[in-house]
Amino acid sequence: MPLFLELHLPNECKLAVWQVTESAEELMALLPEFVQEDGLRKPIPNELLFRQRLASRILLSRMLQSDTIQLGRVGVKRTVLIKPQAELSISHAGKFAVVLTSRQKRCGVDIEETHPRIARIAPRFMNEREWNYLRHPNDFQVLMLIWSVKESVFKYGQDEDVEFKTDIICAPFTLADEGRIQVKFTSRGISEVLMVDYKLFENYILTRVTA
Repeated sequence: MPLFLELHLPNECKLAVWQVTESAEELMALLPEFVQEDGLRKPIPNELLFRQRLASRILLSRMLQSDTIQLGRVGVKRTVLIKPQAELSISHAGKFAVVLTSRQKRCGVDIEETHPRIARIAPRFMNEREWNYLRHPNDFQVLMLIWSVKESVFKYGQDEDVEFKTDIICAPFTLADEGRIQVKFTSRGISEVLMVDYKLFENYILTRVTA
């Protein structure tokens, strides 16, 4: 499981990306016993998702200086750190698993594999201003980047009632291999401006945001 990317960020934040090459059996052998989470070691029908989940927990165990890691769940999708206490965001797509941790501030991370099918769901998350600065309505990479940015902000916000189309609005940007996008985020009646960093590599998009 080679380390693809590792970043030490301000405010005691760490980000790491692993390329998942192992089988489920190999990942199970690498997973430390001190990493505890309900159902973590029980295989699921989606073998790729099972491998991604195992890889992210192994990665987390190597990022945190702790001999006890207890994970829990809030809502349907959000995984949280119970022990040690820290903010956590996890994402995975294809052959990559990503973990972002922060000792002080909320955080959000997302990774996506670019695919034309994003155009089918774009009307659900794109607002009128964002459509206006697309070079082409079928610009799949830009659509996927905007989706990923909003996913990271959604995870950062920890508010299940947030609407991607109206509450997370990206300012115009020029696409590059790496960059930063300004986002207006509204949650529980309060708006704030966030800066979301992104990186394009191979056929993937990685985005992250911290307070």
